[in-house]
Amino acid sequence: MNYKIEMLTNMKMVYMRNVGPYGSKENVEMMKKFKKWINEHQFNDELKKHGIYGVSQDDPARTLSENCRYDLMFMTNRDFSKDQLVQTGHVEGGKYAVFTVTHTAEKVNLFWRQLPQMIQHNQLNIRHAPIMERYREDEGEDKVCEFLLPIF
Repeated sequence: MNYKIEMLTNMKMVYMRNVGPYGSKENVEMMKKFKKWINEHQFNDELKKHGIYGVSQDDPARTLSENCRYDLMFMTNRDFSKDQLVQTGHVEGGKYAVFTVTHTAEKVNLFWRQLPQMIQHNQLNIRHAPIMERYREDEGEDKVCEFLLPIF
């Protein structure tokens, strides 16, 4: 599978969090709620530029599924510290290997199963940071997601 290298800068962001099993209907509902919040704040240009990031904060092999944290993040410099629907924070930038995958359960699961071999085959030096998913609204009819692997 091909990938590209991308450098992310340190960014301010807003996020929503769900605690529970990854891939749950609650995570799907949170994405709908987050997209509605983004639309209500008229972030169309920023959405096209940055997309929405999804971050699984815990390893389900080491954390009970009901305790797994999943964050949806949106990069913005605007201050939403008083907004009750989102939390604020920072994303540390760095170098990422970006893999583009058709956004179906089958293709995403295949990506995760093949990830160790892809890392080894491409000799990627992974740094200790979460793998991020990125969703952009301008991808056309064939929905895709990008997986950003933190590398040195």
